[in-house]
Amino acid sequence: MIIASVFLGLLCCQQNTAEFAGKIDADVSNEDFDLRRLRLGVEGTLGDGPNYIFSINNDLDEGESSLHELLISFEHAWGIMEIGYFKEPFGLENSHSSHQVNFLERSSATMLTADHSIGFANYLTLNDDAHLAWGIYRNAITARFTTLLLSDTDEDLFWHIGSSFAVRKSDEFFQGAEILLFDIESLYQHGAFTAQAESQALLIDETESTSFTIQASYMFNGENREYNINRSLFDFPEQGGGVEVAVRATHVDMIEYLPLMNVIDDYAFDISYYLNESSKLQFEIGRGSDGFSDDSNTFALRYHLHW
Repeated sequence: MIIASVFLGLLCCQQNTAEFAGKIDADVSNEDFDLRRLRLGVEGTLGDGPNYIFSINNDLDEGESSLHELLISFEHAWGIMEIGYFKEPFGLENSHSSHQVNFLERSSATMLTADHSIGFANYLTLNDDAHLAWGIYRNAITARFTTLLLSDTDEDLFWHIGSSFAVRKSDEFFQGAEILLFDIESLYQHGAFTAQAESQALLIDETESTSFTIQASYMFNGENREYNINRSLFDFPEQGGGVEVAVRATHVDMIEYLPLMNVIDDYAFDISYYLNESSKLQFEIGRGSDGFSDDSNTFALRYHLHW
């Protein structure tokens, strides 16, 4: 028996900035209006066996499709194993899917983090408060560790800190004989209020690139976002009707690695309306750059459906 669900994500924006670039060499349009992406996928369970996810990105402007994620996951005596083509367990913001983040896209600071790749990962619960995720991929070894400093489910109070580390080979984004990535993170939730901060360092041969992101959000008129203890991240609220307001500031410095690149300072304000436990509507205003062009304003709208 195959149990499946389908998800769809649609993103359109005006005057793109680095918030929508994904990586530093992305071909980002600066047209007045751009209907960027339609993501289609399916996920489910193969009977009583493993879970699976398959999704593709459709570039509506270029009329092209590409694989976004393909994985199989199953529980075993040492945790949860994932095998396939999927995101490496590195960092707080990067570990959230686009369905889970409270902005339209992850910040430009994720240019310094790991990406989707072929490999396997294992998610371990060391005790009630500590969790470890590690993986071996085609061109990287990655690990993320988090521990809860505060945990009170009755008060909806959580505070975790964590760190990530990765060793990589050269790829299409970063080239060098020795590539190391480091990340430290902090996430705090008390009822409807959440705050998180994260800093990354990317070492490529003799150069160092750094980034820092800080953000806060508040939920009105609905259930709070769900803190997933096993994955150390946020899930959707269990019910709809809530309105979440979020602000974010990001700083990225890659000048040592790319001397022609400017320091990036991005700012974003987002309003998300959770229609139900499966869909949300987001509107975002941003100010920033891709590092090579002048700062510009972004007005973006996204509808995300997952059922």
